[in-house]
Amino acid sequence: MSNHPPGDFPVGRKQRILLRIERFSRERFKLVLAGSLVLFAAALWIGSHIKIESDVLNLIPRGNRQVDTFREALHEFGSIDYLIVLLEAAKDEGPDELEDFADLFAEKLRAREDLVVSVEYRFQPDARFMQLFSENALLFIPPEQLPLIAAKLGDDAIRRQIRENKVALSSPTASIAEGLLLRDPLGLMPLFVDRLLAHRGALKVDLSDGYYLSADNRTLIMLVKPSHPSQDLAFSRLLLAAAREDAEAVRATLLADGAGGSGTELRFGGNPAALTEESGLLKRTVVLNGVVAFVAVVLLYWICYRRFAALFYSSVPLVVGQAITFAIAAIVLGSLNSASASLPALLMGLGTDFTILMYARYVEERQSGESVSVATARMVGETGLGVFTGAITSAATFYAMCVGSFRGLSDLGFLVGTGVLVCAVAILFLLPAMIAWNEGAGAPQDRRVKKLHLQSLGLEHLIGFSVKHRGFVIATVAALTIGASALALNLDFDASVDSLRSADAPSFAVQKEITEKFGASLSYMMAIAEGKSVEEAVERTHTIEQRLKPFLDDGTIGSYESILTYLPLAERQQQVIAAVRAQDGAAFDAGRIRTTLRAALAENGFRDEAFSAYLDQLQRFLAPARPITVDDLERNGLGRIVERYVHRDAGGVKIVTYLHTTDPRWRRNPPPGLVEALQAGDPGIVVTGTNVVGRELRTIYLHDSRIAVVLGLALVAILLAFDFRSLRLTAIALAQVVSGVLMMLGCMKLLGMQINYANAFVATMIMGVGIDYAIHLVHRLEANAGALDEGVFETGKGVALAAATNVAGFGTLAFGNYPAMRSVGIVALIGSLTCLLTALTLVPALMAKSSGRAQETK
Repeated sequence: MSNHPPGDFPVGRKQRILLRIERFSRERFKLVLAGSLVLFAAALWIGSHIKIESDVLNLIPRGNRQVDTFREALHEFGSIDYLIVLLEAAKDEGPDELEDFADLFAEKLRAREDLVVSVEYRFQPDARFMQLFSENALLFIPPEQLPLIAAKLGDDAIRRQIRENKVALSSPTASIAEGLLLRDPLGLMPLFVDRLLAHRGALKVDLSDGYYLSADNRTLIMLVKPSHPSQDLAFSRLLLAAAREDAEAVRATLLADGAGGSGTELRFGGNPAALTEESGLLKRTVVLNGVVAFVAVVLLYWICYRRFAALFYSSVPLVVGQAITFAIAAIVLGSLNSASASLPALLMGLGTDFTILMYARYVEERQSGESVSVATARMVGETGLGVFTGAITSAATFYAMCVGSFRGLSDLGFLVGTGVLVCAVAILFLLPAMIAWNEGAGAPQDRRVKKLHLQSLGLEHLIGFSVKHRGFVIATVAALTIGASALALNLDFDASVDSLRSADAPSFAVQKEITEKFGASLSYMMAIAEGKSVEEAVERTHTIEQRLKPFLDDGTIGSYESILTYLPLAERQQQVIAAVRAQDGAAFDAGRIRTTLRAALAENGFRDEAFSAYLDQLQRFLAPARPITVDDLERNGLGRIVERYVHRDAGGVKIVTYLHTTDPRWRRNPPPGLVEALQAGDPGIVVTGTNVVGRELRTIYLHDSRIAVVLGLALVAILLAFDFRSLRLTAIALAQVVSGVLMMLGCMKLLGMQINYANAFVATMIMGVGIDYAIHLVHRLEANAGALDEGVFETGKGVALAAATNVAGFGTLAFGNYPAMRSVGIVALIGSLTCLLTALTLVPALMAKSSGRAQETK
């Protein structure tokens, strides 16, 4: 096979390789097309097995203590897996009907022991815990509060309390008072129960009747703990289906009984609902983005080329490249996530650039009268060189994203970088083969194809204007770049992971409603105490509680929940036991108290036998034998409570304290000084939460994105220098792309946009996209020794159309379900336009020499 092209142009080593591919594809087009069809079918089958991952926690990087602790704590203590059910009363119904529905619904859910561990929707202390609590109540109060109890146990205080009880029995609420009197005739329980109620969390609910109702008594919140992790999507779907089935059964029961509550509406939130919904949304998003982007790009081809063959040439390599890329994704990564779901649209915009520029060269050669074989040789041998250089530089900038620790974006960088190279290879092989099959490789040189057409909306005229007004153009671009740089320095960062979730998911609306109606109960911080034993971890938890006091006093922390509510510090319990024994003959003498109580009951007309159970319990209450332990709680059926606060494994014990902030500002950033004060350099204490993680992720992400930009720029510079063999040409191309990227960032600020976890890497991506525009113009102008001619303007048309397809492909993301994906689409769209502007103005202004003929024709 000859190494010389069927046309007269200089041939280097790289061109010879490309020309071998061109001749093989053109002469054996049937083999190439058949092989491509088989490869496409195999890739399609493999790619169809790719999974969709909707858990954004898997995108969070590892290696940071607060971030790792947050992820582990959510799984170890189970707080991430709750299914949240919002029950809303019908318009003509109230809280009574709502509570009736909730009672029946909770009963049905609890019966599904294979799916549900617990259901919480009302403040209803466990009877077994209350028994343990009442027999050991003295151990639950601080030693310094013992004098208050002692005062209530004096002889005069006992007689006074029993007289008050007699008065209470004559009131309108006598039936309620009678029950309280039998359980607590000395009126001691309020002193102990206050401690339980003080730390019930920041859930802003009306507990007047014990149910978790909103302030307007129209909405009830129910927390359902599943028996499996929410990441098990098959289980989460089964759980949601069962909950809906039970709700309908309750509704039917209430209707049949003629009772109210059947109109109660249910909405589901929490991780099981969110992951299930977003898994479906992601699948639809991937397909929809790909289809819409494909239609947009193909439609643009028709507008610009006005020839059906052009649609064929552009769509086939793109579809084959997409299929192969998805097959690689299925084999290497196994899944797509909310960040990498933008892959189809990005590849639609990027993969078509190569076809546009190569086909534009083919159009140019055929319009000048060259045969198909000569036109395809020059298309591949000359323009193909720039195309492949552009593909490598684009891929390099995307691969630079892989250095980041955010898995979603490293996946995206790998896939798009690989997809760009795959599409470039597919085009190099398929385009000559399709042209030969469709137009006949042996078409004579003098047969012009008048239908060939390239429409670029006149944007190529910017080249002539820029050459004619070089000084003005260079100064204007420099001024715009400097101004954009100043604006870019003031861009804000949105650290919320909500941008990675779909705002269209019903569970997202439920989360917002919970925040509005029930406050910050689901937005908490966690202080984790670690130890080799339960005792060591409990001791550190007590330290956290002590360090927390200043923040409780000044209102920074509204409330907290701790295992110490149910399990006081062993040392404090021992102090109580010692103090009670020291006063055994006085304040806490069981014999004296029992004698005085019986006498007072008799004096006020109460029957002694009605209080026999309380009198038996009083002996244990006044003489605690030993501190209660975690084992005591678990033996008394409180394992579920213990699991919420305590996690034990081979590495030791972790105990969590949940902190609820008061000011909405602290939902995004931790209160100043709180984390440092609670940790205080103690390696066994770490404070985390969505606000702490957000702060850490913001730091990590901005660091990673800066590294990716610098690395991407360095790779582009190296590849350009290797391709151009000229520092001057490399500097011109770099100036064009850097200017375009800075203008893009400036436009973001002007539009009020923020940097987030997805669009922070668009700057790196646009470097790979925008540099292609410069590469083709630099190659063509350098080949012309800087002179403008028809060929330069035709290249300008190709660059303009390439940018237009980028805009069409990226622009489809702007209409997606995910805020982060939409921002990627908008920013990439802006970047494509700013880089096109600098390519058509700055590049020719810096290196072109005007041609009189070209200027006249233009």
